[in-house]
Amino acid sequence: MSNHLTDSDHCKNCGFQINNYSYCPDCGAKKITKRITFKTLTQDFSDRFLNLENSLIKTFLHLFTKPKDVIDGYIGGVRKRYINVFSYFAISLTIASLYTFILRKYKDDLFAKSMVSEAQVEATKVTSDFSFEYQSVISFLTIPLLALVCRLVFLNYKKYNLTEHFVIYLYAYSHITMVVSIITLPFILSAENIFVIIGVQMAIYVVYIAYVLKNLYEISLKKILLKTVLFLFIMTVLFIIFSIIVGIIMVKMGLIPKGETSSI
Repeated sequence: MSNHLTDSDHCKNCGFQINNYSYCPDCGAKKITKRITFKTLTQDFSDRFLNLENSLIKTFLHLFTKPKDVIDGYIGGVRKRYINVFSYFAISLTIASLYTFILRKYKDDLFAKSMVSEAQVEATKVTSDFSFEYQSVISFLTIPLLALVCRLVFLNYKKYNLTEHFVIYLYAYSHITMVVSIITLPFILSAENIFVIIGVQMAIYVVYIAYVLKNLYEISLKKILLKTVLFLFIMTVLFIIFSIIVGIIMVKMGLIPKGETSSI
């Protein structure tokens, strides 16, 4: 059996005529002439994920050290140097889904150790089951909300519009979700009180997002602290309103008995 594929003068990805080119001049795809072997498969994996020059590793590291370069670069039109914002979000969702899958297996024991009453355990299970089931949808809906609140907080700054804030949060939220999921999983599985770890996770989220925004807006520590406090105040008010609405809906649907909404 031949190890070579049927040759073609046209790119198999976009159909552009490539003749003797090794890469397509139109879409940049590499011309593949040989069938897949274990060697080529492992080499492709190494090139894509283990190479230090790889855009995934570069994006991951630079979102720690140079978040302005990554995010401003994408907003300004740079598309090849770093991972596309939606691709990075998809990678983050994959890791977060694995985190949720593992956590779901142990959640009953974790809630039992962390709650005072059986009623609290049951009410928390209902809300956690819902969040686990619709995690991807919740994540995607949360980002526009965060972007909108952030735009309101920075209303006196004209550097970024609402859509650009959406890009900022897609990158920043995806990145810190990925990091927190990987780092805190061992701690949350062994914790006596799961809500202590969740509190630490939230603190990490807030600090990282503030760090990113400080870099992007190039403002002082005092200003970013004030903006962060305002942001948290608005989000707290929205969270309380949302919790009340969800609690009422759950009672109406019979998911939890009346009088237990306070433990959600």
